[in-house]
Amino acid sequence: MALTKLLIQGYSDPTATTGLIGSVQAAINPETYSLSYNISYKQAETLGASAPTEIFTRMDSGDFELELLADGTGVVPLPTGVSTVDAYIEQVKSIVYDYQGNVHRPNYLRITWGKTVFTGVCKNITVKYTLFNPDGSALRASIKLSLSESVPLATKTQEGRTSSPDLTHVRTVLAGDTLPLMTYRIYGEPFHYMEVARVNGLDSIHDIKPGDELYFPPLKK
Repeated sequence: MALTKLLIQGYSDPTATTGLIGSVQAAINPETYSLSYNISYKQAETLGASAPTEIFTRMDSGDFELELLADGTGVVPLPTGVSTVDAYIEQVKSIVYDYQGNVHRPNYLRITWGKTVFTGVCKNITVKYTLFNPDGSALRASIKLSLSESVPLATKTQEGRTSSPDLTHVRTVLAGDTLPLMTYRIYGEPFHYMEVARVNGLDSIHDIKPGDELYFPPLKK
């Protein structure tokens, strides 16, 4: 079976499915890559609190980091059409980093390798040269890429409709949940918890336990 090379494609369209501008393969597949996922919280402003209370604010973009290697010694051939390490570095930069005048920004990127598919944008590229020809030209180098996940605005808008405060929501109480906290997650502010308690027939805002199902009605305009 032929070796599958990691593929980086640059697109003008934020979905990274149309508007292909160019692509580049890994000369040598990376030994590792990392994916990290981030969540943002803010601390509740409570006077005299002995410990912070973290309130969920949003799901942040995921980060993807990998390192590409380029070797011009002939041990591992460079990709077809590329004759030097410097030329390969420029090819990678032209896809992941360079400003594209026709769209007035760098490319949107799609990275594909096996079952891994990541769509995002390049935040940083670092080239480390480790071996040189007698004339000083690069003979071996590593290219470290740091990328952030990017979701098109149209996709976010569509997803946002499923969590809109204009819709009725049903949520299951989890351990550690409070009514103000759950209200904050739905409406973006905790001040409607008394109305939620009334709709659900609660005698107290503390009258909830894990496993209970609560109804969160649409906000009145």
